[in-house]
Amino acid sequence: MPDRRALLVEVYDAFNGRDLDGMGRAFHPDVEWPDLLEGGALQGRQTVVDYFRRQFALMQPEAEIIDITLVGEDQAIVHVQYAVRDAQGGLWSDTQARLRFSFEDGLIRRMTVVHGL
Repeated sequence: MPDRRALLVEVYDAFNGRDLDGMGRAFHPDVEWPDLLEGGALQGRQTVVDYFRRQFALMQPEAEIIDITLVGEDQAIVHVQYAVRDAQGGLWSDTQARLRFSFEDGLIRRMTVVHGL
């Protein structure tokens, strides 16, 4: 099985670098993701990549991994520090969250918020 920890570090590096293609490569074709901008849920690699494109146009989020805990054979909990700034650089939010990632075929299949955000 591919290294879940390494994949998560790669996707967060891509997130912080606004590398949408890099993020997309980490997502399963049928990835499921919460829509934290408008509510609801998103499904599909391109839909989730487009979500992040909209997010990056509205704000400047930065995420720093605090810890990754592997759970079973196909999940991980990521404890992360998020700083979100508006387009002009003003701080909107600085918070921590715990996110559960599920994996399938060596890719991120689902993300759910455990705590925060």
